[in-house]
Amino acid sequence: MKAKTKFAGYFNTQNNISESFNRESDFSRSLDFMAYGDGDIFKTEADQIVVFGNIYNSTPEKVLNDFKKDGSSTFKKLDGEYTLIIKRPGEIIIYRDRHGAGPQVYFNDRFFTSHLIHLLNLKEFTPKPCLEAITSFLSLGYIPAPLCSLEGVNKLPGGFILTWKNSSITTHDLYPFEDFLASTGKQNLPQQEATSKYEELHKSSISERIGNKKSVGLLLSGGYDSGGNISSLRDLYDGDVYSFSIGFKDNPWTELPLAKLLANKYRSTHFEYEIDGSEVKFLPEIVRHLGDPFQEGGLMVNHSAMRLAAENGIKPDIILGGDGNDQHFGTASKELALHWLLRKTGLQPFQTAYDKLGNLPLFQKDNIWFRTEFHNRKILNIMKSDNFGFNDNQLKSLLKERLHPKSQAHLNSVPKTYHSFEEMYAAHNYYVDIKQTVNEVILFKASRMAELFDNQLSFPYMSTMLYDYLKLLPRDLKCKGSIQDIAKGKGISKFLHKNYLKSKLPTEITARKKQGGFAPLPIFFKDNDQRRKINQFILNSPATNELFRDNYVADILQDYDAMASHSGYWFWNKQVKAFQIFNLLVLTVWWEVFINRKVASSLDELF
Repeated sequence: MKAKTKFAGYFNTQNNISESFNRESDFSRSLDFMAYGDGDIFKTEADQIVVFGNIYNSTPEKVLNDFKKDGSSTFKKLDGEYTLIIKRPGEIIIYRDRHGAGPQVYFNDRFFTSHLIHLLNLKEFTPKPCLEAITSFLSLGYIPAPLCSLEGVNKLPGGFILTWKNSSITTHDLYPFEDFLASTGKQNLPQQEATSKYEELHKSSISERIGNKKSVGLLLSGGYDSGGNISSLRDLYDGDVYSFSIGFKDNPWTELPLAKLLANKYRSTHFEYEIDGSEVKFLPEIVRHLGDPFQEGGLMVNHSAMRLAAENGIKPDIILGGDGNDQHFGTASKELALHWLLRKTGLQPFQTAYDKLGNLPLFQKDNIWFRTEFHNRKILNIMKSDNFGFNDNQLKSLLKERLHPKSQAHLNSVPKTYHSFEEMYAAHNYYVDIKQTVNEVILFKASRMAELFDNQLSFPYMSTMLYDYLKLLPRDLKCKGSIQDIAKGKGISKFLHKNYLKSKLPTEITARKKQGGFAPLPIFFKDNDQRRKINQFILNSPATNELFRDNYVADILQDYDAMASHSGYWFWNKQVKAFQIFNLLVLTVWWEVFINRKVASSLDELF
């Protein structure tokens, strides 16, 4: 299977690019500075633009003309999932949409490409792992831009402009925190007026995306976000609707019945698939397509959903996902409120001391101590990205002596002090929810998996209009309640969204307590034979030999073997340990694909 959205080229247009990149049959020659691609192209006598992906409220011609008049501010008005490239005399401009849902951009001072695998076709490029990036992955499960897993290569973050001019490259963030903070709370509308405006913008976003499409698909869970999409879609559209839901085999918290309830109510042809753990076999093709090592609980869910949508025999013209809505409103409000109160009461030093105790062996077992430290660490480090992989202390034990864990440099710009809880809420919303969780994780994996199966996936809640509107609203319309109530778990998250949909969706959806939506990673290591093969693959990997202390890796795998058949004390203990093993597995697969240049379509081919 080949995804069509690919491009590669040189910044130096004098190079003979046609011979430098591997040509594939589904690509056609486009612009003279592109090696190949299938984007939407517009040319004038002097300038050229190519758009990879979809812009819903403009055209390449209009974007180019507006750019000539207004410069980069033009890009902030565009709505869609896209990467655009503009060539002008002596200049190349590359821009990724605000959330980076369009094709990825890897680059150095000589070349750029949408897929990291293309670089292996360059005679002058020798792939070497970037150890700082690998360390970040082992900790976070992803590599924050601009870091890249290969030495000497960078990634362009979502919402950034790359400019090549006079043989030098600059990058610029169109969405700095100062602008975000300055907008926060500037439009304090009455509750009902704010709700009506939100509904209007959501429906407008769906309307733009479906256009004159003959068939529309939806990703359905059992929650407010996908429920809001299908409910609003049916207010606007009477055509063919297809819905796709993913569950987990033998999972007591499955949302499949609720998804089917929504499908029946809103008249969609419904498809379901239950993950049983065997899907881990697809990792080589997933890793090859993603480029950088990446692992997150929902990755296999996204892969299974896109495979289901592509292989059911009825391929919708567009698929709508509910991704990112939680983060636009702000997540982890309870932990944020507790963090704020502990700061104000001067108790944070005790938190820090307890966190240091958390490195003792007692806290690594499946017991109350692990659970308390898990929560303590999340509250203490709430202004950092979630760390479900190896913490700094574990990395020191895992990595060989010559390798040293790096700090999360992508969060160096996060403020250390705040004048109010609202300011801290905004900072977390910007730096953690949007810049990292949405841009680097949620929309990244969803978009790349859709791209892998050549599905057009779009995210109505991520529209430019909704983004610009929500950032203006005060915190109380996003998360309802006083700081004290929120800290007690009595706040109402996504308040405006729920206020809009509560009377529209079935009570089975609106009255249900949120389950968390976590993919149970232990399911991929449940089968003893599969787990044995995975363990041996990790232990025998060149990556393990190069990077890790063999005895520590063996201890991790043996520890998991011992607990695999037991239900355990707490879900998150086994989940975190499975997350760590999954990180090791992904990294060893990545090493085979990108460093050893092996081609495999299934995991068995690498064993």
